[in-house]
Amino acid sequence: MKAFLLACVCAVVIAVVAAQSLNSVQEPVSVAFSSSSGVRL
Repeated sequence: MKAFLLACVCAVVIAVVAAQSLNSVQEPVSVAFSSSSGVRL
């Protein structure tokens, strides 16, 4: 039972760290799809 609880805690910690890192990588739409050449897609 101890191993199961430890695995659950580890899974939650890994999920939270992954979610935070992915959210910090994302850019707003205005930044991600802006181009300096002025070409419209």
